[in-house]
This record gives sequence, structure tokens and C-alpha cells, in this order.
Amino acid sequence: MLAVSIVRHFFGHQWYLTMFSKTPPGRGLTASCASTTRSGAVGESKTSRLLDFAENLFNLQNIDGFDDRVNRLRADSMIESTFAEFDFARFLYIHDIDFKFVVPCGVAGKDYDYRIRYADGREVCADAKCRLEGTQMRADTIVNALKKARSNNLPHDELGAVFVKVTASWLEDEAVRAFLRNTQRIVSVLIYAVVMIELKDRRMMLMRHRFQEFDNLGHRFDRSKGWLLFRDYQVPKEWGGMPPKWHRIFSQGFLFGEKAGVIQP
Repeated sequence: MLAVSIVRHFFGHQWYLTMFSKTPPGRGLTASCASTTRSGAVGESKTSRLLDFAENLFNLQNIDGFDDRVNRLRADSMIESTFAEFDFARFLYIHDIDFKFVVPCGVAGKDYDYRIRYADGREVCADAKCRLEGTQMRADTIVNALKKARSNNLPHDELGAVFVKVTASWLEDEAVRAFLRNTQRIVSVLIYAVVMIELKDRRMMLMRHRFQEFDNLGHRFDRSKGWLLFRDYQVPKEWGGMPPKWHRIFSQGFLFGEKAGVIQP
């Protein structure tokens, strides 16, 4: 009920009913969250995705540009990409990386998703892409998403990075490395997936967030500096997977116990 209340606070009751309580015609997170009353592992998996989305909303609400993302979700029928933007924003937030959401303007090269600032003041433009659950994953699918971000969204004269959310079964790296060998504008690519694991003996759904980050050794910018955002980041054991600043919907509970939200490569 707390998760439902958070979603309804930002989007209204009718939006919640359309996207979560009824099976929508779309795909992705909204379809997978629909009919959360189903029992067993399937129902709990769907419920955990709702909880995850609500946590993102609550914790990211003070980030610059957040209101624009909420407004886009209210109005856009193809919303899976914006869900992915919240997922990547969480990664940046919990790793204490300074960023803001970029408000789209409809101009090629300026419609990327985040403006990210490194600790030493350097900035990079980042765009998020999403491959839907249930779609067939191939190497050219990922390459096409990377090319679209480079050609349509990211500026030609600034540092660029691309985040791609993929299905849980696909974390292949060769396609990404091949793309980076043929571009000088993109300094890094992050591939990310949500993995749901049923722990039958403990009656728990475990949600893991897997990612792999790739740097481009052939980019045209300052090569004396590192451009990876998440290298050598160690999660202290006492955090239970998430930093103390991240407010959990369930600090302890059936779905999201101490080990249920671990962020790890």
C-alpha cells in the first residue's frame, strides 16, 4: 500500500489503475507489473517491480529535471524508456555522482537524458536506451541503440556516454566493444539488467542489478583522465546493499530484506 500511495501521489489514481492494475496494451515494466495480485513467484516478482519503481520515485524526487520525467510518464504511452531513465538515475545517485535530468527540447544533439559532473568538475552528456523484456536480443539490436544515441541525442562537440538497459539474459560485451572501436565521440557505455531470482527455501524474491561498464580507449578527448563512473566502487557490507541515504519501502520484509536490493556487478 505504501508503494501504491507513492505512485498515486505522483501520477494520480487513474494512471496507476491503467498502468499497474490492468494489463495495458504496451510492453515492458507496466505490463510486467499489471495484476500484482497474482500469487506465487510470478505475482511477487511483479509486486517487487512496483516497489522498485516507487522507491525510485521517492528517492529521486529532488533531482533537477525530475518533474519533467514525471510529466512525460503521465502523457506518453510508450513509457518503458523513462522507466529505464529512473533506473540509471538511481545508479548515479547511490554512487554519489552529481547529475541532473535534461529536459528535452526537440533538437538533435541536445535531447540526451542526463548531464553528469565528475568530482573534478568534468562533465559528460549521457543518454539512456532500453530494450524491452520479451523482445529478441541480438548484437545488432544493441549496436542500433548505441548508434541512435550517438547520432540523434548526444552532442557532436561534447563528451558522450550511453546507458543501455537490456533483458536479464543478455549481457554480451563484444557488440559494445565493436561499437566503441568505431567511434571517437563516446567515452563509455554501461550495459545494465535487472535479474529476479526466486529463493524458494526462504520464500523470498531476490532482485539483483547487474551491470558492465566499457571505456573507449580511442576517444578524441583527454585520455590522461579516466572516464568510467563506477570503477572500483565497493559496497560496504553494513549497508545491506544500498547506501544509508536511500530510503527503502521495506527496510526488512518478505520481498526487500537486507539482501534483496544488492547492487553488484
